[in-house]
This record gives sequence, C-alpha cells and structure tokens, in this order.
Amino acid sequence: MVRPDRAPIALSLALAAAACAPAEVPEPEVSSMQALVDEYATVPLTADLSHLSENDRQVVRLLIEAVEPMDEVFWAQTYGDEAAALALAGEDAAARRFVEINYGPWDRMRDNEPFIAGVGAKPAGSNLYPADMTKEEFEASAATNPALASLYTLVRRAEDRTLTAVPYHEAFAAQHAA
Repeated sequence: MVRPDRAPIALSLALAAAACAPAEVPEPEVSSMQALVDEYATVPLTADLSHLSENDRQVVRLLIEAVEPMDEVFWAQTYGDEAAALALAGEDAAARRFVEINYGPWDRMRDNEPFIAGVGAKPAGSNLYPADMTKEEFEASAATNPALASLYTLVRRAEDRTLTAVPYHEAFAAQHAA
C-alpha cells in the first residue's frame, strides 16, 4: 500500500512507465475482398531476348499483340461483356481487381462461388451456351443439328427460341482478324 504522502510520486512513476511502454498500433484493416486479391501474386514475365535477331524480337512483339484480342474472346466466353462484369464491383477497387482476376464475379479458386452480392451461381456452360438451356433440350436439338455439338461453336438462341450454332470464326471475327 502506498502512503498518502507518496501517492503523487507513485502516480507519476506509473504514468511515466506507461508512457515508455511501446504503443500498440492496430494493424490496418484489410477488407475481405482485398484479402482475396492478396491471395494472388503479380509476377512480371520477362525473358532475355538479347540473343535474338531484330526480326525474331519483332516476331515476339507480334505474337504478344496477337494474344491480346484472345483476352477479349476469353471474357466473352466466360462472362460476356467485360465492362458489365467490372460494373458489378461498383466503386470497390479490390472487387474490380478480383473480377478481373476471375474474368467475372465467380471465384475460380473456390468452385466458382459468387463473390459479388446478388450474383447467382455461374451458369453451367459459362457464356458458351444459353444460361436457360437444359441438357435435354441441347441433346434433342443436336440430334437434328450436329453443328451445335461442335467444339468450335457457341450455342445461342434464335429469335424463335430454338438453339443455333454460331461458329467461333464468326462470333469472334474481329478478334481473329486482328
């Protein structure tokens, strides 16, 4: 017990000791969406091209340019409109980045679980088939129209709601031309 005449000294020492103790700085809070983004690493892809001729280096540049339109094709096949997918994230930069990483609002590392509120389950055929198409409807239609089963077509609905095959080279003519 501290004597009453020494209480101010004891209080001063306690306050001084508390002031000298390291302050606890709280960790910055990371949003759950940012935590998902942080699971991925950005890795620069580099290569030493110094041993290549100028013509060979030009070929490498052209190959890289040729791949860029295929990114548009992948967006179209997995979700549809890239801008519409990104808009689902609103102003949340981490959510936008996660949509970019996953090419849509479904987490590929978690069995395509939706990560944007209000987005339903990923359609079984992504954007390669109509979302409302059933297996039975597809099989019946493909029996009379074998082009529907081609690995090189998209399946779409015609105005009369029947299934129609759209060859990739037509659906993605602009990207293929590039």
